[in-house]
Amino acid sequence: MIEKQKLLFEQAIEFHKKRDLSNAQLKYEEILKINPNNAEAYVNLGVIFKTKGDLNTAIKCYLQGIKLDPKNKFVYNNIGNAFKEVKDYKMAIKAYSDSIKLNPNDFNAYNNLGIVYELIGDNNKAIAAYKQAVKVNPKHAKSINNIGVVLYKQKKYEQSAQIFEIALQTDPNYTEVYSNKGAAYNKAKNYDKAIESLEIAIEKMPNHAGAYTNLGNVYNKLFDYKTAAKMHEKSIELDPKGSNAYGNLGTSYKYLGFSSKAILSYKKAIELDPNFVNAHFDLATMYLSNEDFKNGWKEYEWRFRKEEMIPHIIKHKDIFSKPLFTGKEDIKGKTLLLHSEQGYGDSIQFIRFLPILKEKYGCKIAVKCREGLKELFKSMEEIDVIVDRSEETPAFDYQLSIMSMAYILDMKSINDLPNKMPYLSAKKDDSFNIKKVKGKINIGICWSASLTGESYEGKVFDLKFFEPLMNNPKINLYSLQVGDGSEDIKKYGYENKIIDLTDKLTDFAKTASLINELDLVISSDTAVAHLTGALNKPVWIPLQKIPDWRWTNKGETTKWYPSAKLFRQKTARVWEGVFQSLNAKLSKQFKIKIG
Repeated sequence: MIEKQKLLFEQAIEFHKKRDLSNAQLKYEEILKINPNNAEAYVNLGVIFKTKGDLNTAIKCYLQGIKLDPKNKFVYNNIGNAFKEVKDYKMAIKAYSDSIKLNPNDFNAYNNLGIVYELIGDNNKAIAAYKQAVKVNPKHAKSINNIGVVLYKQKKYEQSAQIFEIALQTDPNYTEVYSNKGAAYNKAKNYDKAIESLEIAIEKMPNHAGAYTNLGNVYNKLFDYKTAAKMHEKSIELDPKGSNAYGNLGTSYKYLGFSSKAILSYKKAIELDPNFVNAHFDLATMYLSNEDFKNGWKEYEWRFRKEEMIPHIIKHKDIFSKPLFTGKEDIKGKTLLLHSEQGYGDSIQFIRFLPILKEKYGCKIAVKCREGLKELFKSMEEIDVIVDRSEETPAFDYQLSIMSMAYILDMKSINDLPNKMPYLSAKKDDSFNIKKVKGKINIGICWSASLTGESYEGKVFDLKFFEPLMNNPKINLYSLQVGDGSEDIKKYGYENKIIDLTDKLTDFAKTASLINELDLVISSDTAVAHLTGALNKPVWIPLQKIPDWRWTNKGETTKWYPSAKLFRQKTARVWEGVFQSLNAKLSKQFKIKIG
């Protein structure tokens, strides 16, 4: 009988080597009929079922093998891999941990354990497991690479790149790491090293689609969108199912001004990966820039799933844990909480929809806004209760983001904008002591933006562009720049050329009071521009070639703010022409010569 089992085993293994899984399976099943307690037969059957894709049966076989021989250290890794594939991560962790108990020197088990911890988002435990794998086997480049991947996910890009360097020193033939290293250097803004790494990756792996799209991302960052588009197109040629490449290609097309192509690319990315959050959000901005609000607002709701939004939602769980108002609920007489979730300018832009929302649904309105907006928003009589983020949330029945009101109100056309202007107001503040002198104009300026804001680098321009205004005796320049960039006045020695009252601008209501005293505001694409527009005061806004969606890509005016005039770049990142046009307009309108 033992001899027969031995012969069947030899035959089964031979069939397995030839990938004749069906006959191998029959031989193992025959062995089990002879000896139902043969642990090795169960384990090998498990391998066959896993290869066939029948993971549940494979797990049953592995479990039976473990039951019959609990000290078979090889089976634990196998069952761990099967549990990982069926996403039973708790059992996978147990299996790999049991494997390590039996064999503390099994670096593969440590590596596999790290992978599972990474999958469940426990990055610290993942790194600890990978480090243990490297401790057992210092030459296990895969575990070293995996440490780098987790550090990349933790946004520790410099450290990540250094770890990838070590992985390559350990195994110079682990060519995939060149692509990872390039991506890390890109995020660390070390673009020369990123290009160098990715070009090596492509040289060593000409068919590696990921290396091409990583290289494309570097060129996107360097504003070389033509080269970036070619890289992403090559990536798609190599891997037509690469959703990331389509998403990145969409961004290249967007900044090349190819709106229709960008939309098609984002839609293809979503077709390949329906839960591709950034592609949905980027598609939203394309629709909105084309004033396709019907599609745009719906896609814009995907912003709540963005990675950057998670900390905000957790921090304000007292709001987000309550029911979301979808427009279908009867909220007559109930309290709807409107809350800020993006920048100051966003809240100022969208708060205009509040009166219409209140009238349509007959509800009470509570507002929880960012610090600095409370006094400004108090000018809206339709608000019943208002607090800022530093204060306790008032009682409410439903919640809605301020920026989702247009979606709930089904704004389909730019002509659906509430036409009340101004929709915000401010009390007169004599403490500014703005003197009206005949023949002199008072201009407020803002040149920077929030460092954390979208497209910061594209929006901002150098304070030096205002020098012709500073040197004109018929112009008084007032700084409206609070926070980031305000130090530029001292940096350039303009203290005697710009009147800086920003120490009095303790909130946006104060800024609004100052704006009301001025003849004109010239502002970068930031909250000051939105505030001036909401007050219906003259505001001139210098814009990058492909600006934020709300300004669209053409025209000198915007229905969002009838008092605004837009000055657009003709060439990306070149502001000289914008300020030449602006100065010419200033000269003509106010009959003063700008040198």
